[in-house]
Amino acid sequence: MESMDKQYVGIDAGGTLVKIVYSHEGHLQFEKMATDRIDEIIEWINRRFTNPEIHITGGKAGVFAEACPDRVWRVNEFEATCEGVSWLLEKETLSSGIGSGFLVTNVGTGTSIHYVYADSYERIGGSGMGGGTLLGLSYLLTGRSDFETILEMGQQGNGQALNITVGDIYSHETPPISGALTASNFGHTANMKEKEFSSEDYIAAVVRMIGETITTMSVQVADRLGTDTVVYIGSTFAGHDTLKEIIKGYTELRGKTPYFLPRGEYSGAVGALLHYGWSDALL
Repeated sequence: MESMDKQYVGIDAGGTLVKIVYSHEGHLQFEKMATDRIDEIIEWINRRFTNPEIHITGGKAGVFAEACPDRVWRVNEFEATCEGVSWLLEKETLSSGIGSGFLVTNVGTGTSIHYVYADSYERIGGSGMGGGTLLGLSYLLTGRSDFETILEMGQQGNGQALNITVGDIYSHETPPISGALTASNFGHTANMKEKEFSSEDYIAAVVRMIGETITTMSVQVADRLGTDTVVYIGSTFAGHDTLKEIIKGYTELRGKTPYFLPRGEYSGAVGALLHYGWSDALL
């Protein structure tokens, strides 16, 4: 076991954001920075720590490995994420209510879905639908590219009239499923031709499309695996209550129980930090 005086840093270097976790006086500290500022992040690490052991995961881990080759330990991304989720669930005293088998839906730049059972995990699949989709489509529709601005605008808008609902299709009879469900995202071209929609409405409609699509994938996988629990994590949820509400409502409508893990976007960094058996010394 390494000395308790040794400094350790867990990093999840994603496509959009770099999440950093480290232990300070017995407590976890959390930092988040834009991936395109890697040089600044390395400078920050060098100022903050003295010759730290860096445990890193994520798609941009190789950049850090090249910059700090003697200090970096690479960790498998999916393993780190699931290990971090399990630890954070226990930290938040949620493990007993969730049980041993559950789904993890990680919504970052894209979306990755995992099944966690006891001490094992399996990546089930994923989608290109995620935070990157929100940024890209919002920019195409409104010209806005700042994430915080997009979040605020999406919460102010109401884009449901841009969609076709099941009730719209079954307009003269009782629908076989809830009429409030979306039948086609951005499908109501008649409304688009007749009505004016704001930039806020467009972004709100994008948020709903992303939330409903991610939830549908998650619920279908949960059905196949025989679990009723979906744990949602990822940087896309940070500060985005509207997306959480859409996913929560739609997951419950489909008969599953959603959990939004506090600090869940740091799961990969936490799992990387705890890797190699140093958790007892660190925390």
